[in-house]
Order: sequence, then structure tokens, then C-alpha cells
Amino acid sequence: MTNPSSNLRLPDFIGIGAMRSGTSWLTKQLKRHPEIWTSSPKELHFFDRHFTNLHEDYARHFSGAPESMITGEITPAYAILDAERISVARSWMPDLKLLFIMRDPVERAWSHARKDFPQFRNKPVEDAQIDELREFMQLPQVAMRGDYLACLKHWLKFYDPSQLWCGFLEQAITDPAALLRELFIFLEVNPEEGIHPELAAQPENTRPPSPIPAELRAYLSEQLHPQNAGLESLLGRPLPWS
Repeated sequence: MTNPSSNLRLPDFIGIGAMRSGTSWLTKQLKRHPEIWTSSPKELHFFDRHFTNLHEDYARHFSGAPESMITGEITPAYAILDAERISVARSWMPDLKLLFIMRDPVERAWSHARKDFPQFRNKPVEDAQIDELREFMQLPQVAMRGDYLACLKHWLKFYDPSQLWCGFLEQAITDPAALLRELFIFLEVNPEEGIHPELAAQPENTRPPSPIPAELRAYLSEQLHPQNAGLESLLGRPLPWS
């Protein structure tokens, strides 16, 4: 993708989330496709941490991509970008394709807590009291990331639904080849290339199992599952966790 006001290379796709939902796995699979080039590092954080009003600054991250390949990046934090930044992305990249992989929001929230709660209360999440866990889950940056429906609707104020692909981590576990084939068709690359079933079946960025406390599971289900009906309606298909 080139910006109409210049010949600078901008990405053809951006992965906007969701955090702790398989974006590292997804990035690795994209890198294996011979027609796809992804940024290094995986998460550029341009639009949330390193933003400038110059699309030239963003384009520098993609200057090394071969002309024959499509380009992209995956930064899960983009799921909760404000309208002003999404509007800038739309003005620079009107034909951009958006990728969003999600998982059971209760499982996602617990994974988020296992990763970040120690910095929040300076102790392991396993030692936390239920009130502390609820407080963590109510932090805006945590709660917003788990509201997939709101995240997607926010982006779809600026992009057409036809420019959005959504996948599920659950399918990446049970049938990764089918999920990748669907994605490659969306990205308009050869869907028969770049799929290595044995490699695709390997998880990424995982942690040893740790069950969600029953009381926290009940709380999160009450908070997060009401969005299921709206999300199913938006996506036009059932959710693997509903």
C-alpha cells in the first residue's frame, strides 16, 4: 500500500488485537507465508506510544519490505485506540485490512491478570484476594480490552466491515489450517501456501496452566458474557465460548 500523497510504503494490514488472544501465534503464521512481510518488532505501537503526525515516520517501518509482498504489523493495543488516532489511520490507509483474533473473554482476562497483576499489587496473582482481582479487572485498560464488541464497533466507525477479519484462538487450537486458509483468502494471498499444520499446532507465548478461581470466573462471566449476543450479530456467526 502506498500513500496517495507520496510513494512511501504503508502496511496493507494491521492486527489490532486482542491482547492475550493469540496474536504472537498469528504473527508467526503470517511470517511463514511467502507473500507476507511483517514488521520487526511484531508490535510497533506507533499509534498508541510513538505517534507522530507524519506518515513518513510510520512508513519507515515497512521500507524494507519487497515490492512483491504484502506488509503488516500486529499491535494488540490498537484495539482501544481513541477515535482521533483511528481517524488518522483511516486518512493514511483507507484500504487497510484489519485483523482481530479473540478468545473467551473470561480466559483472556485471567491471562491478562496473570501477566500484569504482579506489577499492579507487587505479588503473584495466585496470592491475590478476590477484591484485588476485581479491582484489577475494573481498570479501564483491562476492561476495555475485554469488550470485543465495543472495540470492533469503534474501528468500524471508520472502516467498512468488509475490511475486517475476525478469528478465534479456540479455532487456532482445534483447526489452525482452516483458520489460516480463511485469513489468507481475506488477505488475497495464496491460501495453499504458508500453512504448516505441525508448526501451526504449536502454541506461542504460553504459561503453565493455572485455573481461574471460581468466584472470579463467575464475576467475569457476569461482566463479559452479556456482549456475546451483540458480538455474534456483528460477526454473523456463533462464538465458540457462548
